[in-house]
Amino acid sequence: MKFTIIIISFKSDHLLEKLIKKFPKKYEILIVENSLQSKTKVKIEKKFKNSKVIIPKKNLGYASAFNLALKKSKNNFVFTLTPDVIVNNKLILNIEKIVKNFKDFVLLAPEYRNKKIYQNYSPIDNSKYKVLKFNNFQLTRAKDIDWCFCIINKSKFKTKTILDENYFLYFETIDLCRNLYNRNKKMYIINNLKFDHLGTSSTNNKYSLIIQINRNWHFSWSKFYYFKKNYNYFFALKKIIPNILQSIKGLLISLILFRLSHIKLHLSSLKGILSSVLLMKSYFRPNVD
Repeated sequence: MKFTIIIISFKSDHLLEKLIKKFPKKYEILIVENSLQSKTKVKIEKKFKNSKVIIPKKNLGYASAFNLALKKSKNNFVFTLTPDVIVNNKLILNIEKIVKNFKDFVLLAPEYRNKKIYQNYSPIDNSKYKVLKFNNFQLTRAKDIDWCFCIINKSKFKTKTILDENYFLYFETIDLCRNLYNRNKKMYIINNLKFDHLGTSSTNNKYSLIIQINRNWHFSWSKFYYFKKNYNYFFALKKIIPNILQSIKGLLISLILFRLSHIKLHLSSLKGILSSVLLMKSYFRPNVD
């Protein structure tokens, strides 16, 4: 079968080549390089003929970048991956075999190896649903699935703009999964088919502070926007109050201890919250060389 791989990258060159090598050459690989560095395009496309690196005119964030790549993808089944996942050929082959025999899903994913650290899905009561078995693996329904590693069935969507582009980072896939679950769309986890995720390692470490500032700002903005969108303004205020208190407490402690980097992080969270509460767009962008 033919698949498309979509990877949203931001200065992830240290991980991209290793990840691309794990996939068969018959796969179409689309990378959106949000840092806008053209050297990534030259380097990757020269080495991997099945790969195309898209350099947008500006940093699109995750949702817009993914929608852009999805529109350009040629195949119905699409892997979406973060650059910092660890996969192997056997894992890919098993997924191929499952999808060859089973296509009645909207989202499908293997499970994270160490679920005590991180669980890439929210389970539901599967006593209501039939457990499916393929090639010695069980497929169980999920309420939502993290997109660090996920397979998307494009035919189940009416449009290729499937993520809300008001989000720049965080909560965009949770928002989509909530919508899919409410419409009883079928999302499955492949039990006992494992992968690893390094987590927060997609970008080169030398940019760690500005990337963390960016994450703090957008997590705060997106959390409020998500609850406002799906419930109401006052419910979102209630949900964001613990973040406000935590950030103020962290800021005061950091000021006393004169921890400059921590001050910047807590201020970033507060600015993201304020911008969202004031109904401003998600405007913050990381400034890197």
